[in-house]
Amino acid sequence: MEEQAIIFHITVKAIVIYQGKTLIMKRVRPSSDGLGYWELPGGGLEYGETPHEALKRELHEETGLEIKILKPVYTFTAIRPHYQTVGIGFLTIPTNDHVVLSDEHTDYKFVDEEELKEKLDAHIYNDIVKAIEEYNDLVDYHQLKQK
Repeated sequence: MEEQAIIFHITVKAIVIYQGKTLIMKRVRPSSDGLGYWELPGGGLEYGETPHEALKRELHEETGLEIKILKPVYTFTAIRPHYQTVGIGFLTIPTNDHVVLSDEHTDYKFVDEEELKEKLDAHIYNDIVKAIEEYNDLVDYHQLKQK
């Protein structure tokens, strides 16, 4: 039996929340994993990068945004024959909402939770909904604290 090398790929994704809405990106073509056109921004680590460095680089390349990373909020994995992707999702905030698209995407939107659920594949939405709820709870807490 011939042995084949197993490849591991590490990717990072950002839940970018600006003024209560989450950034989604429309891919040029649908995901090869059957997850549709709409996704969260992010991409793969390059050798020697930390996940934080990769996320900031990917966000800048795909959107032109500078971000502040609040914390990691979810993980995911996709297993294919001889190839596995392991991902880390981070809760982030951008310094502004001026998105400049790369050639990887055709459109972007900052959407509320209802449209987020409508546009994203259920697997992605279910991975991130708790993080968005946590963010909203933190915002509510800070608003109450200031009163």
